[in-house]
Amino acid sequence: MSNLFPVPDNLGQAEYAQLFFHLEAREYFDLPPLGLLRLRREFRLASRYFGESGELLLSEQLQGILDPPLPDDLKLRKLVQKPAPPFVLCPDLQRAGLVEPGAWLELPVLFLGSGIQMIEPFARMLQQVGSQGLVNGQGQCELVTVEVEDASGRRTTLWNGGPLEDALPPVVNDLGWWLERQPPEWDDLSLRFLSPLRLMRAGKPLFKTSFVELFPFVLRRVTAMLAAHCHVETVSDPSALLGAASRVEETSNRLQWRDWRPLTSDVGGQDLGGLSGTLDLSGSDLAELLWVLRLGSLLQVGKGAPYGAGHYQVSRSIG
Repeated sequence: MSNLFPVPDNLGQAEYAQLFFHLEAREYFDLPPLGLLRLRREFRLASRYFGESGELLLSEQLQGILDPPLPDDLKLRKLVQKPAPPFVLCPDLQRAGLVEPGAWLELPVLFLGSGIQMIEPFARMLQQVGSQGLVNGQGQCELVTVEVEDASGRRTTLWNGGPLEDALPPVVNDLGWWLERQPPEWDDLSLRFLSPLRLMRAGKPLFKTSFVELFPFVLRRVTAMLAAHCHVETVSDPSALLGAASRVEETSNRLQWRDWRPLTSDVGGQDLGGLSGTLDLSGSDLAELLWVLRLGSLLQVGKGAPYGAGHYQVSRSIG
């Protein structure tokens, strides 16, 4: 394991596969800004379709993906309040506007731990989503190819037509190895949120936040995902990490709330939004937190994280 910054030894047991699903548009349709963050509803409609059409095993598999059960291990259950799906979508949010027939849309999806075994059902679900339309019944697409990326960033085609069960097995990486390939620790870094960050407290969104408020959300997301889907406990006592986070200096906070779509289609419907922008941080205690922050950049954070919300990049602060 890396000597450059502290990393839990058992992260080598936490496996993931990074896939890229390519969809080809079959009709003209308008893709709203941030429209690819809205696939949760479409996934559930697809799952329901398979149940109603008699494909009960596939429907049951998809229910296990979209609403995973708690871990069997009672110790791990304490780390997981409600398991999130074992996948993380990270769509290109710059893609919006008119989509023409023949245009390709790429959907990057990370599958974590037990989720790797569910890639074929997920692809079947995505095929059905393409048939029913990506956006409220519009935007019919066809799944045309699936690629996998190894730890070095090299892509290989897994499937480009035919039965999905004939697809090649995915390249599987582990998070310990991924962390070893990241740059060494910095005393100054930036967290840049590229998709809306929506943190909930007592059922209400936080319209502003600080690093001290944000870090516990990242820590819970990372530890819960590892416990639920990799059966790995990385932090037995979070107090040391929370203490280190409290000592980090926040040199700049440029997170701003942005409303990005109505909650309902009715006139006067509530806007649903999130924070975007950059947090600049400084301090030697960042070294203790870096593995959590880096994994958080893979797994995303906050409400809607499995579907693309709360995506951020970690980089070195300049100036």
